[in-house]
Amino acid sequence: MNKISFAKEFEKNGAKFYIDMGLKTENIITKKLLYTLAKQEIEHLEAIENFIIKGQYLEKGKDRDIETEMKYFFRGLKRKDKLEDKLQVYSIALEMEKKGYLQYEKFYNEATDEKEAEFFKFLMGEEKKHIDAIVNVYSYISDTGDWFQKEESRVWNWMSL
Repeated sequence: MNKISFAKEFEKNGAKFYIDMGLKTENIITKKLLYTLAKQEIEHLEAIENFIIKGQYLEKGKDRDIETEMKYFFRGLKRKDKLEDKLQVYSIALEMEKKGYLQYEKFYNEATDEKEAEFFKFLMGEEKKHIDAIVNVYSYISDTGDWFQKEESRVWNWMSL
C-alpha cells in the first residue's frame, strides 16, 4: 500500500470509528469529542484528495479547530455529565491517533520532495491535535482532580465546570 492509499484508508477508518463510537456512548462530552474528531477525519480525507489533484493541501479556512469546537460546546454545558462507563473508547482512539502520527512521521522522513514532506508534516500536526484533545477530555472525565493539577499549558484550562 502506498503512502497516499494508507492515509486515505486510515482517515476513512478513523471517521467510521468515531461515528460508531459516538452513536454508542451516552456521555455528551464524549459524544461531542468523537463527532468532532470524525468531522476532522473527513476534512483530512478532503485534504488528501486536494493533495492528489493539485499537488498541495489546503489548510482549513473558517472551520473551527478541535479545541475551539470543544470550548464552544463546554460553554453550553451547565454541569459535568455523568462519568462515562465505557472509557476504553479513549484508549482505543489514542492508540489509533498515535499509530497515524507515527506512520505520517515515517512518510515525512521518507518524503521524496518538499511538497510531500510538507503534506505529511501537516497530517502529523493534525494527529497531534487529536491526541491532545483525547488526552484532555479523557483526563477531565476520568479524574477531574488530577486534570486540575496538570500544568496549565498542557490542558484546556477553560474546561472547568
